[in-house]
Amino acid sequence: MELSENAAAALEQIRLAEEVPEEHGTRLTADEQTSGDLAVRLEFVEHVPEDDQVAEKAGTEIYVDSKIAEPLAEAVMDVQTSEEGLTFVFRTQAV
Repeated sequence: MELSENAAAALEQIRLAEEVPEEHGTRLTADEQTSGDLAVRLEFVEHVPEDDQVAEKAGTEIYVDSKIAEPLAEAVMDVQTSEEGLTFVFRTQAV
């Protein structure tokens, strides 16, 4: 997975706004929905599992749960702004 510069900046803004300690990792995990789809969850964690994959951009690291690393392997995590606020999205990497 790749992290866009806009997503990296947004994650750092969230970290600062929520006063999350710098030593906490930013992690993506997934919850299986009743439909069978996966809902990706973003969280700040004190301890990151050793088998997580790591994406980095502009000094911001994000850890990806090994359970969803493969489905997100070719994705770019980006950010969109709408009336509801900030939303993280995943799009296909440009070739």
